[in-house]
Amino acid sequence: MTLPARATPRVPADGPPASSSSANGVARPKAPARLTVRYHGAPSRGLVFGDTYVYSDYFTCAWMMCRDEPGEKASFRLEIDAPAGLRVSASGHLVRAVPGPPGWVRWTWDEQRPYSPYLFGFAAGAFVEASLPSISAKIRLLGISETPEALVRKFQDTPRILAFLQARAGVPFPHDNYTQVVVSGGEAQEKSSFSIIGKENIDPILDDPHEDWAIVHELAHQWWGNLVTCRSWAHFWLNEGMTSFMVAAYKEERWGRPAYDREMALFEKRRQQAIDASFDVPLAYAKPYPSLRIKRAITYSKGALFLHLLRERLGDASFWDGIQRYTRTHAGKTVESRDLRVALEAASGKDLAPLFQQWVGD
Repeated sequence: MTLPARATPRVPADGPPASSSSANGVARPKAPARLTVRYHGAPSRGLVFGDTYVYSDYFTCAWMMCRDEPGEKASFRLEIDAPAGLRVSASGHLVRAVPGPPGWVRWTWDEQRPYSPYLFGFAAGAFVEASLPSISAKIRLLGISETPEALVRKFQDTPRILAFLQARAGVPFPHDNYTQVVVSGGEAQEKSSFSIIGKENIDPILDDPHEDWAIVHELAHQWWGNLVTCRSWAHFWLNEGMTSFMVAAYKEERWGRPAYDREMALFEKRRQQAIDASFDVPLAYAKPYPSLRIKRAITYSKGALFLHLLRERLGDASFWDGIQRYTRTHAGKTVESRDLRVALEAASGKDLAPLFQQWVGD
């Protein structure tokens, strides 16, 4: 399957524009420069092809020009030519889908809110489509080897999950649409305004409705990770620890406290892998990890356990007030661990520096 595409990241300045002096000595902004680069190639990773579909995974900078740093946010516009009959989802909102070359359709998607490069992406394929009613956003479902009815059964709790997360964040859902794309395998990847979820992770929900973690985790990233983003990979736990904790918090609301406790026990078991490997490093860790398994034991599991500890120490009212302060204050921005500490301290009136130093090292 060949999909010609043009991706245009538009990088905003974090500070005032560069300036030059006019004849009277008054500084004036320089006109923005525009650089157009045409290139083609076969990336070693970043694009996943199936028999009837293709999608972009985590490694955006392997298939388009970008700098792989979470703090380097930019807006994004994607034009993609796909064979007629395929369904397409991409970052942002659909601007238009018009006939392209014979037998093809040209899709244009636009994400005006700046996001980190790894969140740019698309999925295109011979997907079955369905939708779900929601007051916060249009929820679109795409899937391979599915029926619309099966897709709805798998994702029927998405509106409820969205409402829960929105209430905990204290910030409205940042998009007018959200698409969940089901592919083969064990994928679980957030993108701006959509997510990719593998059948191995979502199909168990048909037999056990408690198996909703993938829906919750990837949807939670629309706030924590996407809207509020770690400034550097050293603070990646702010993305993944928060969303892992939100899975447990939603399970508590949906299925009761025992479900929350089971998640915490699972996080403890996974963190133990890092302890057994003598690699129980602080959460704000900037050096390489010995393996992806150990990295996840820290950034996901230890991060979630630290948030659980903070909840116990502060109490529900102050803890959730602090999470909302943190999310509202930094929506659309990048953060470091101290930003979460400041928000929780403001909500609780407690000095959390010793606790953060112990767990985060920051």
